[in-house]
Amino acid sequence: MIPITSSKTLGKVLKQRRRELSLTQTEAGSKLNIPQKTISGIESGKAAVRITTVFKYMSALGLEMELNPRGEETDKQALW
Repeated sequence: MIPITSSKTLGKVLKQRRRELSLTQTEAGSKLNIPQKTISGIESGKAAVRITTVFKYMSALGLEMELNPRGEETDKQALW
């Protein structure tokens, strides 16, 4: 399991999953009526998008999110 601690990490995971499904950004976006530019922004971790859009994208890729408490050994400054 990959700890998701930033929008960049989340974007990388979503991009990897999209590629595993052999989808282009355009194909993935068209399934959800989301512009390719938005998909690109989500995957690069730079887009300011609604969280509902991110969850729609995750759902389309067959992913779900689970939140867990961080371990004490985690450097909290490095996560932001």
